[in-house]
Amino acid sequence: MIHTLKKDEIRSHTALRGWAALMVVLVHFRSFLHPSIDPDEVTFFFAKGYLWVDFFFILSGFVLSYVYGIERPERRTFPEVTRYLIARFARIYPLHFISFIAVFLFFITGALINWGWGGGFCCVFEDDLRSPESLMANLFLIHAWGMFDWETWNRPSWSLSVEFFCYLGFASLLAMEGRGRKLVLLAWSCTAMFFYCFYLATSSDVDENFRLSIIRAASAFLIGIMLFLRRRVMSTVSDRWLTFIQIAAGSMLLLALHFGITDVVSIGLMALIVLITWEDRGFLCKWLAMRPIYTMGVFSFSIYMWHYLIKFAALEDWEYYTGLTLNSSAAGSLVFVACMIILVIPIAIWSHRLLEIPARIWISSQLNSLLETRYTPKCA
Repeated sequence: MIHTLKKDEIRSHTALRGWAALMVVLVHFRSFLHPSIDPDEVTFFFAKGYLWVDFFFILSGFVLSYVYGIERPERRTFPEVTRYLIARFARIYPLHFISFIAVFLFFITGALINWGWGGGFCCVFEDDLRSPESLMANLFLIHAWGMFDWETWNRPSWSLSVEFFCYLGFASLLAMEGRGRKLVLLAWSCTAMFFYCFYLATSSDVDENFRLSIIRAASAFLIGIMLFLRRRVMSTVSDRWLTFIQIAAGSMLLLALHFGITDVVSIGLMALIVLITWEDRGFLCKWLAMRPIYTMGVFSFSIYMWHYLIKFAALEDWEYYTGLTLNSSAAGSLVFVACMIILVIPIAIWSHRLLEIPARIWISSQLNSLLETRYTPKCA
């Protein structure tokens, strides 16, 4: 089987996931701010916040390569690859399904309330944002595979859809021998280079064309794989120099996001940060190891999956039920954003402990039991 238990956790990467998730939350919650507080007038940092999703993809490519030993040239057997796919499916699908159902029930409840008050039963399906076709695509986790022009239903889940596509691509690599794997990685690299060269030449944003989400995710995921294959280059760097590189790379990334430099540069700097933190050495890694930051990484998936529904509910229902305007004052809007962020955390903790982990364990055990029953040799 594919052994994963002996692999030590890269704690810095776990913490970086939490940082990226928090950045995505701040990017989305800035719409609550008073018109007099417009961060986009003074910095591109939040406008470029979509790039933290690319950071997720890079991290995923690196971590999966680390856990499943992609550098080993031998081909994995069918049961081994299947166990890998079961693990990845159990990792992302249960919370995707639960949050999707929650979003669906949210709109059904709103429609029933509106109908009960004498209005029409409406607003469950709304154009392409919430269509019957996208509903079925969400259930099968293929809704960002180039069939729609934008996110649908629980909008952050688009990244899970394309990440699952990357998981399938990674499974194909595991199923190949060393030579075939190298050829696929070469072809994959050419596609990624073409993708990034196009955006570098046109100075376009990588999120402008939603139908290219698969290529966007696969390109960043590949960066993670290639970083892992070249990870040993950092082993010769002393802790002092590594700290200097970490501070320089982090500062350059923040400046690139602040000034809105072309996305390819920011993605390159994000990739560098993934590479220089994988050994959990240096000042940045010590900072990331702080308990609050690391814990944020543990709950990052639930933070990411629930924050948009919380935001939508607040936008739709807060003023109606409280009579208070969301952004009536600058100070009030700041307090409200702070309260919304604080609200996300306990919901994420509850989701992680009572939904995400139990569902993952149950699905893994059930599917692996079926696999073992199918492939365990029967006694004569």
